[in-house]
Amino acid sequence: WTPCCSEQSQRSLAWTLVTFHVFPTSEPARLKLWLIALRLDINTPINVLKLLRVCSDNFSPDDFTYPGEDHVRLKLSAVPMVFPHPTEVCEQDLCMCPFYL
Repeated sequence: WTPCCSEQSQRSLAWTLVTFHVFPTSEPARLKLWLIALRLDINTPINVLKLLRVCSDNFSPDDFTYPGEDHVRLKLSAVPMVFPHPTEVCEQDLCMCPFYL
């Protein structure tokens, strides 16, 4: 793992809220889609996945609902499919990139 929360994402914090989302560990079919999309091993242990977060930059605007003025939620159908930067996965709210050979 190497740090990679992009400078562009950090600069965008001034005018855009960046949120971090947990893996859908209680939904096996959707979890598999997330792992494939993020190029992670589909056999990654659940206890490891519970420590990871996916940055909102990896989702399209249509993947979100806005139930309240200060709330942003992912739709149940959301799968990370937007990769403006190298694939970003965040551990304990610190953005990290998986390193792939």
